[in-house]
Amino acid sequence: MLIVGESINGTIEKVGQAIAGRDEAVILRLAREQKERGAHMLDVNAGLGGRDEVADLTWLIKQVQGEVELPLMIDSSDPQAIEAALALHRGRPLVNSITAESRKKSRLLPVVAAHDCGVVALCLTEDGIPKTPTHRLEVARGLVDELVKAGKPLDDIYLDPLVLTIATDWQGGAVALKTIQLFKQELPGVKVIAGLSNVGFGMPQRRLINRTFLAMAMAPGLDGAILDV
Repeated sequence: MLIVGESINGTIEKVGQAIAGRDEAVILRLAREQKERGAHMLDVNAGLGGRDEVADLTWLIKQVQGEVELPLMIDSSDPQAIEAALALHRGRPLVNSITAESRKKSRLLPVVAAHDCGVVALCLTEDGIPKTPTHRLEVARGLVDELVKAGKPLDDIYLDPLVLTIATDWQGGAVALKTIQLFKQELPGVKVIAGLSNVGFGMPQRRLINRTFLAMAMAPGLDGAILDV
């Protein structure tokens, strides 16, 4: 099970402020704490909006990899930022993410194909998130086919089943579990990773919900989780 620490993310207010203010102490502490608590990889997301993401993401990677010897999940939808990050990263990263949205896919596919990295594929289309597990499987199959044609081996591909919070969709967890099961049955050789913390967002006893869902997701074959370690 690949455990990815989720805490260095610019959408979290204190982290966004630290990135914007170049506050190294906050970032380094988060990197150390996540490693100490068992993370195998750290997610780094510098998407603050209205800023130079290339500069922010490369600064973030330099700080984190200068502090801990862990590979990083490069979390961005900006091809330029991803390319700059891949050139700088030490070791073998995981790029999060590519989707089935035509414009984004056409820009990101050549970038991930040209580098030695893993890639997370989200079952997201121009119409949004497919509602049923079978529809998500269809989208996933198309993404896997295109990634393989571009030269990515199956072992480098991680599918994200898109876990939605049960606070707004009470079926969100069950749909994700069934999607994981279908991915493992129908697309052998491909790994499955999920943003675990989404499931309990907005709910009381969130941590209990999240860790219970993690155990349930491991049963059908979850290979990795992005979570609060």
